[in-house]
Amino acid sequence: MKSIIVMQTDFGIGGGSAMRGTCRKVDPELDIYEVNHQVEKFNVKEASRYLYHHVSYWPEGTVFVSVVDPGVGTARRASVAKLKNGSYVVTPDNGSLTYLLDDPGVEAIRVIDETRNRLKGTENVSIFHGRDLFAYCGAKLAAGIIDFEGVGEEYPVSEIVRFEEPEYEVSGNHLKGYVTGMMKTFGNLETNIPISELEKLNVKSGDILRVKLTSNEEALYDSGMAYQPSFGYVEVGEEVLYNSSDGVVGIGINRDSFVNRYGIKNLDGLAVEIVKE
Repeated sequence: MKSIIVMQTDFGIGGGSAMRGTCRKVDPELDIYEVNHQVEKFNVKEASRYLYHHVSYWPEGTVFVSVVDPGVGTARRASVAKLKNGSYVVTPDNGSLTYLLDDPGVEAIRVIDETRNRLKGTENVSIFHGRDLFAYCGAKLAAGIIDFEGVGEEYPVSEIVRFEEPEYEVSGNHLKGYVTGMMKTFGNLETNIPISELEKLNVKSGDILRVKLTSNEEALYDSGMAYQPSFGYVEVGEEVLYNSSDGVVGIGINRDSFVNRYGIKNLDGLAVEIVKE
């Protein structure tokens, strides 16, 4: 049975057409799904986060092709990771695998051998690896033309590039963490503070907590906010703390964009404090 291919890139709408065509040339019968070509440009952390959100919801053996590659053509490794859930990720080893290292975990990783697994006639091209290397090798793997061992030489999982993630802190009724994600369509924020930490403080639905957002010591938001299971428990236009899909604290507005209302554009170093007063 052939595997499914799932693609994501930062190429923009329609940006995966050549990658899809390359896969079809390898095997016209492959099932190809392009789930997201609008990862923020060059944002490896966002690519990793989207992979983490997707991998557990696709069948075992799915081949994910993720190309957010600001170092294209340089010495960074082009790789295929075998996940512990039985799926594969074809990607530059530039931090894109970070969120998968702990869950579901990476069983093994191999460098793509360009002498065997690169689209013929593109050997002198250094800037279209999404098409010429990642999609091509991913398609061969999904079609069963090569197995995982046929990708190339294995290297230690411990050598996978991993970006550092800040830790959250708990001090009495005071939680401090960071914003790690943005749901662009709806303008919600996701933090690295687990909902379980609110539960330890005996926070219940409807409780008002003080929420403060700070970027480079500039306060962007500082006010009381209700904790509820979802948006519809507060009035339209009202801010809300909620349990996001990954079991962390989310921040949003019922039927509006928190990001737009408060002009949030950059998540780097965006700190969040939650206090039960």
